Amino acid sequence: MLFVVNKNAQLKSGEHIIHQENCHHKPKEKNIIGLGNFLNDEVALFEARRYFPCVNGCKYCCPKIHLKR
Repeated sequence: MLFVVNKNAQLKSGEHIIHQENCHHKPKEKNIIGLGNFLNDEVALFEARRYFPCVNGCKYCCPKIHLKR
């Protein structure tokens, strides 16, 4: 699966959200960083932390790594 992360942090939490490439909730192309092709969400989370310290998974396409805050 291909994963991306939002360049822009969420206003309330300051988190950068990880999405699968085909997610309907992902931001516009200009606002994402491609993370790569991974077998699972956990590896994408690890990769996203190389870019941003505060990341979270999309509750729709990455529920395994989505942390409710």
